[in-house]
Amino acid sequence: MSENNVFHLGIDIGSTKVAAVLAKLKKHNNHSMLEVIGLGSARNEGVYRGIINNPIKTKDAIRQALELAAKKAQMADLLHYPLTATVNVSGTHLETTSETGSITCKSTFVQGDDVAALLADMQQTFDSDTNQIIHLLPLKFAVGDQHDIKDPVGHTGLKLSGNFQIVTAKKSAIHQIRDSLQKANIQVDEEDGFAASPLASGLAVLSEDHKNLGVVLVDIGGGTTDIAIYHEGLLRHAAVLPFGGNHITNDIKEGCNLTHESAEEAKTTLGETNPDACSLNTILMVPTADGIPPIEIVARNIVLIARARLREIAALVFAEIKKAGYEHKLRAGVILTGGTSKINGIDSIFRDVTKMHVQIGKPQNLERFNAPIHDSLVNDPSYATALGLAWSSIKPLDKRVEKKSKQEKEQEKKKTSSSIWGNFGIKDIKIKEVGSYIWKGLMHDDMEGKDKY
Repeated sequence: MSENNVFHLGIDIGSTKVAAVLAKLKKHNNHSMLEVIGLGSARNEGVYRGIINNPIKTKDAIRQALELAAKKAQMADLLHYPLTATVNVSGTHLETTSETGSITCKSTFVQGDDVAALLADMQQTFDSDTNQIIHLLPLKFAVGDQHDIKDPVGHTGLKLSGNFQIVTAKKSAIHQIRDSLQKANIQVDEEDGFAASPLASGLAVLSEDHKNLGVVLVDIGGGTTDIAIYHEGLLRHAAVLPFGGNHITNDIKEGCNLTHESAEEAKTTLGETNPDACSLNTILMVPTADGIPPIEIVARNIVLIARARLREIAALVFAEIKKAGYEHKLRAGVILTGGTSKINGIDSIFRDVTKMHVQIGKPQNLERFNAPIHDSLVNDPSYATALGLAWSSIKPLDKRVEKKSKQEKEQEKKKTSSSIWGNFGIKDIKIKEVGSYIWKGLMHDDMEGKDKY
């Protein structure tokens, strides 16, 4: 089967929805493009802050999203066959550790097989009973007495050493993901079928120019905000904040005494963050329960509540940028994606808080095969992670490393039991939970009146 006839399925299991993207790889003059033939999403009530707590509900959401994707792809019988997908891993259970390792090379100079052997050795050495390795991220290499080497292949020396960040997730959380997918008749490649959400989103919306100039990707989902900082072409830092669009909804719910459903409808119906866009005479009629009259709410109040929470999220993102040491190094600024980035004026809030260039991310390298699907992807940032997951089964996060096909991996498994170098060279990454706090700088700004609202 030719590469152009292979389907790539990305499934984003989020805190509020499951999104599925079905795509094919297209090449034009050695330039890779993604042709999306089907996409779909379904509400998910089985996940809390990235962790599946109800596999049955999650399975149902996966099936519904796939049914919609198959329908748009005009492949109604797709779900009757076993499928293989790349799926995201998110949430505060993600952890990183810094480790070093070394091996003796097979010859007097480093070959690709030596690098593969080093990664395989790291994989085996640091495997644990509770955590599963998602990514092995090389920081730098050393060959003999030569240090701080970006790409060791071709360097002369008998000893190859490397410093790594190892990104892991709880095996129990991975088991829940795999269990939900298997219930939906979907398999996941054990070696590289899982991808951390911020890394996947970066594949979808960031160009090489963005990464080289320096950029922070901010993916604001329902339950979490995923952050990835790139500089000089490499991922330098990542974090998962336990805040997202659901927290805006909960704030509106508490502040306006609404049900969760009514608060969500008020947020999405208004979709505004500029109080000046709503006069005190603008009233929003919010439905409640059957037989109960709708509630009249001053629209400006909802805007002020949403604005306050978004400023907090923006401040937490900015705190991560400063903590990582990249405050003045990101010339491409902030790129927002995720469902919450659809709120009108969110870019202005981030621009005000971070004092950086801010834009809403757009998918890169999409083939315009089906205009409605293409336009949906371009105009709906909530599909960014699923789109990146489809990409991640095709290309690596680091262009120095060639992505090997499933057939190539199967052939190599027959020759050796060692893992291939299927991951990527990354300079620095830290994925961690950020506690529930409000950045003092934001509180100070508000108390000093720097935010006039």
